[in-house]
Amino acid sequence: MSLKTVCIDPIREDLQEFDEEYPTLVEGSIFNSKGSKLLGVIHIAQGRGPHPTVILFHGFPGYEQNFDIAHVLLRAGYNVFVFHYRGSWGSEGSYSIANVLEDADSAINFLRSPHYAKEYRVDEKNIILIGHSLGGFATLMTAARHPEIKYAACIAGFNFGLMGETLLKDSNLKKETIKTWKDWVLPLNGITAEKVVQEVIENRKDWNLINIVEKLKGHSILIIGGARDDIATIDEHYKPLIGALKEQNVCYKSVILNTDHGFCDKRISLQKEVLSWFEKERV
Repeated sequence: MSLKTVCIDPIREDLQEFDEEYPTLVEGSIFNSKGSKLLGVIHIAQGRGPHPTVILFHGFPGYEQNFDIAHVLLRAGYNVFVFHYRGSWGSEGSYSIANVLEDADSAINFLRSPHYAKEYRVDEKNIILIGHSLGGFATLMTAARHPEIKYAACIAGFNFGLMGETLLKDSNLKKETIKTWKDWVLPLNGITAEKVVQEVIENRKDWNLINIVEKLKGHSILIIGGARDDIATIDEHYKPLIGALKEQNVCYKSVILNTDHGFCDKRISLQKEVLSWFEKERV
């Protein structure tokens, strides 16, 4: 079952039929990443499956986790897996952006493992990546490492490599960023704002999304930005990425909504854009 076979509007309507043998489920899930137990939530679509399965990456630290998108996609016939990176929101281990990228690979391997793929009705050959902010960054970085994953959506993606280059050149901005990020790291374990800033600076070349765009060839990419986003700004984080995708002839769709970083006043519009892309691409 997928968007093209569900005869409802997943944004406004519930499923009309109930499958007693293979019902819709939402369950807690625990998996291992580099020796740490990570906490997640698996949304399992109704029907025997196997179902295309979305991994939905949240941001830094992850106050907005986009469960509204998860439930829309669930009603449309997709599994959706949301999880918490090492050191965040109760998951074991220490937080770092490098660990986030490793955890993304661990999540893919978890869903493809024979036991859980069967239990969760996962189509192992149809994993889809969607992420917001840091999660958008993780989505594109992960897609670049996985040519077999064809679909990736980046919502208000934050280019940490570009930020690292800017921080290296501007000591005042570095101090301001550390001050701001001190509040952001409060829900995270094993990390300080100073460590995150240093990590970003040290990895500025490898983590600059512009530098990995060539590896996104063969993928279908959705990029959504917010015109009023004051964190992942349009001029710094959106337009250069779009330009690089165009230059490298990567298949992409780009959308700008008149909203902020969290898409707080455009959640329905955001859901519609994601669903429209799914339908067009026959994800």
